[in-house]
Amino acid sequence: MENEQKTVQSGSKIAKSWANLVSIALSVLAVGFLFLTLIKFKTDEGKYYLHIWDVLSADKFQFVFVIGLVLLGASIALLVSAFFFEKQDNTLSTAAAACQFIGAIAFFLTPTVYGDTMGGKSSTMEIGLALVFACLLAASLFSIINAFSKMPMTVHEIAEDAILVAAAFALNFLKIPAPEAITGGSINLQLLPIYIIALRHGPFHGLVSGGIVLGLLTCITDAYGLNFFPFDYLIGLGSAGVLGFFNPFIVGKDQKTYNIKGEIFLFVGVLAATVVRMAGGMASSMVWYEYTFEAAFFYNVAYIPASAVICLVVLMALYGPLLRVNKLFPAKVERN
Repeated sequence: MENEQKTVQSGSKIAKSWANLVSIALSVLAVGFLFLTLIKFKTDEGKYYLHIWDVLSADKFQFVFVIGLVLLGASIALLVSAFFFEKQDNTLSTAAAACQFIGAIAFFLTPTVYGDTMGGKSSTMEIGLALVFACLLAASLFSIINAFSKMPMTVHEIAEDAILVAAAFALNFLKIPAPEAITGGSINLQLLPIYIIALRHGPFHGLVSGGIVLGLLTCITDAYGLNFFPFDYLIGLGSAGVLGFFNPFIVGKDQKTYNIKGEIFLFVGVLAATVVRMAGGMASSMVWYEYTFEAAFFYNVAYIPASAVICLVVLMALYGPLLRVNKLFPAKVERN
């Protein structure tokens, strides 16, 4: 019996390793494809090609493309770290999956945004950039498989996440419109239940519940169009999952009762999540509304930090009760 269990565990570890290795290989392959021709522009005079260094020199487009490059590099570093150091946790794999998916979106938007800076000339995405997008998208899937295989969701966890997502969806309708945010920004407590999910179950649950489930529901009901989903919803609402990275310092096994250390890490975690949400909102403003960096910053700062402060105050007030709930009903991240 013991031999059979060891065989199953060994097979599981091999499967996880293969998912991680495939994701690493696809990410490295994406780096190789970056050195191919990226964009082809057709003009009245003919057509010409741009390569990676030409794209980096573009003023308006640089922001989006550099995001893709940084996230691609970060995902490879996270995956290599996960292969050597990650065991029963899925934090690194979750972070790598998020970097790969968002990076893929950034590269996908590359020709569109850069084409706008060329005076409206039509552009087509070259095979090199298309392959980068495909590789990163596939790599993110394998990273999610790797993360999920280490910490699969139980029925209890799915039910708990669903209840909190429903609460977050309802809170989205209780909001204060921000006068400066003329295209729909508002101050609300929508992310509060997602923060609780991230604290209870870690960043993977926070990303899936906030960025994917709640993100799609909110995107559809807001009716701005699915083109806004990647930055405003996937990154914007999925950013709450960042708080899950601070789980051990806030509601971890060493945090038995209310303590100042936990409150400090609550502040740091919400701050980090807010920075990520701001980055997503600013990217959306620059890509879809053609804002400058400064205009995008002041537009999003009109409502995102205010919502974060309100959520932070409530979370700090609920810190003691959250510790008691976690003690009575320990989450999987606790048990491991």
